Amino acid sequence: MRAARGILIAAGLGLAAFGGFLLLTEVAPSRWLGVAVWVGAAILLHDGVVAPVVVAVGLGAAQVRERFGLGDRGVAVAQGALLVGAILTAVAVPALVASTLGNPNPTILVGSYGIALAVIWAVLIVVAGIALRVSRTAVRRAERAA
Repeated sequence: MRAARGILIAAGLGLAAFGGFLLLTEVAPSRWLGVAVWVGAAILLHDGVVAPVVVAVGLGAAQVRERFGLGDRGVAVAQGALLVGAILTAVAVPALVASTLGNPNPTILVGSYGIALAVIWAVLIVVAGIALRVSRTAVRRAERAA
C-alpha cells in the first residue's frame, strides 16, 4: 500500500511538473491570468460543491443502506451515478447558458445540450436503479441463506 501510494504521489507530481512546463513553454504569458482563473474556479467548484455533496451523499447512503436493506455495491454504483451526473451537469451548464444567449458563429455550440443532459441523467437513474435492485435482491438472498 505504501509503495502504491508513493508511486501515485510521484506520478502526480511528475504530471503537475509537466503541466507547469507546458504552461510556461506553450501558453502565451498574456493568457496565464485566464488559466489561473480557470484553475481557481475548478478548485472552488471541487472543494466548494462536489466534495461536500459527495460527503453528504456518503453519509446519507449509510442510513439508506441500513433502512432499506441495500448492499454496499448497489449503493456505491448509485453514488457513482450521482457523482457522474453532477460533474457532467457542471460541465454542460456553461454550454447550455451559452447556447441560450446565442452565438454569432453558427459552428460553435451546435449541440442539443439540454436534451443530451436529460438523456444522460435518465440513463444514470436507470443504471442506479438496476444496481440498487440487484443489490437488494442479493442481500435478501444472503439473509435467507443464513
